[in-house]
Amino acid sequence: MKGLPLFRNLAGAAAGLVFFATARPGFPAPPPEPSGLGAAPTAALEALFLAVRESAANLKLFYEQNYLAGDGPGQRRLLDRLADPQHVPAAAELEDLFASLGAQMDALGRVSTFRAPVYAPDGRMAEREVVRLGGFGFIAGRRYLVYAPEVRALAELARQPSSALLDLAQRFAQVDADSLAPVALDPSGGQTLQLLVQVPDLAERIAQGGAVGYLILALATFALVLGGCRFADLARTSRRIRRQLGSLEARSDNPLGRVLLRLEQAQTEDEDALYLTVDEALAGERTRLERALGLLKLVAAIAPMLGLLGTVTGMIRTFQAIALHGSGDPRLMSGGISEALVTTVEGLVTAIPILLLHSVLVGKAQTLGTLLEAQASAALSARLAGRRDRIVPVAGGPRLLEG
Repeated sequence: MKGLPLFRNLAGAAAGLVFFATARPGFPAPPPEPSGLGAAPTAALEALFLAVRESAANLKLFYEQNYLAGDGPGQRRLLDRLADPQHVPAAAELEDLFASLGAQMDALGRVSTFRAPVYAPDGRMAEREVVRLGGFGFIAGRRYLVYAPEVRALAELARQPSSALLDLAQRFAQVDADSLAPVALDPSGGQTLQLLVQVPDLAERIAQGGAVGYLILALATFALVLGGCRFADLARTSRRIRRQLGSLEARSDNPLGRVLLRLEQAQTEDEDALYLTVDEALAGERTRLERALGLLKLVAAIAPMLGLLGTVTGMIRTFQAIALHGSGDPRLMSGGISEALVTTVEGLVTAIPILLLHSVLVGKAQTLGTLLEAQASAALSARLAGRRDRIVPVAGGPRLLEG
C-alpha cells in the first residue's frame, strides 16, 4: 500500500489541473501576462505542472512493478509522457491518468485473478493463473510470487515460506470469490518475502562453519552413536542381571553370573585368596561396564575447544577481508563472522548433550557396579559361612569335619 500517498498526490494535482484547463479556453498554452496581475495564475500553473511531473516520475516505478488494472502498457506510456520535462500535459491526458489512478486504487483494495507468465526458480516460464492479493502480493497455486524487474514478469520465490502458509495460499486460491478464507499477507508488498531468500537454511548454516564445523559434527555423530550403543548395552546388561538374581544357577551372559562362576570355580579355601578372586572378577566387570565412557567425556571436552578454534580462524578471515577490501562492505566480512559464530554454536551444541549423556551412562554403570559388589559380597560371605560350619574345635586346634 506504499503507492497510496503518491496516488493521492497525483490525483489531487490531476483534478486541479483538469479543472483549471476546463475553466480556461485554449489550454495548455496560456499567453504571457506583462503586468503583475497575471503572474500569480502563471506561477500556480507552473507549480501544478511541476507537481504532475514529479508525481508521475515517482509513480513510474510503482506502475512498472505491479500488474495494473486495465491497459497497463498504455498507462506506463502515459506516465512517461507526463514525467517528461519537455511535455506539457493536456486535459485529456490528465483525465485518463485520473481514471487510471482510480482504477489502481480500486485494484489495491480487492482480490483479483488473471493469467500471466510466471518464471520458476529454474528459469522456465509458464502461463499460470495468478491471484493478486490487493497491493500485498501475488500467489499462484501453492507458491508465492514477486515481481522480477530484470525480466519484467512475475517469478516464484526461490525459497518459499513454511508449509502451513503455503497450504493457506493453496486453499485461498481454490475458494469461491464470495467466501472468506485466511491467507498470509506481506505488508511490505513482497520485500519481506524476498528477504527469505537471503536467510540460510540448516544445510547452509552448517556449510558456513567450514572444515572445523564439519570436524565438530563428525565428532558429535561418533559420540552420539557410541553413547547410544553403550546405553543399549547397559540396559541389556541390567535386564540380564535381574534375571540372574531370580535364578539359582550362575549364568555366564551377565556380569553377576560371571563373578559367581569365578567364586564357585575357586579351588582354594583360603579367605584372603577368595577375597582377591572376587575383587579381580569385580574389577574386570567394572571395566567392562565403564568402557568407552572416558572417550565420551573426551569428546565433550574437545568440542568447545574446536569451536573456539573455528572462532579464531573465522576472525582471522574477517581481519584479512578488512585489510584487503576495507570495512565499507559488510558482506565481505560476513563469511568469516559466520564461521566464527557457527563453529562456536556447533561446539557448545555438541558438548552439552554429550556431557549429559556421559553423566547418565556413568551413573548407570556405577549403579550396576554397586549391585555387583553387594551380590558378590553376599555370595562370598555365604561361602565363607558354609566353610566355617564344617570346622569344629578339638584339642590341639580346629579340625575339618569329614563327610
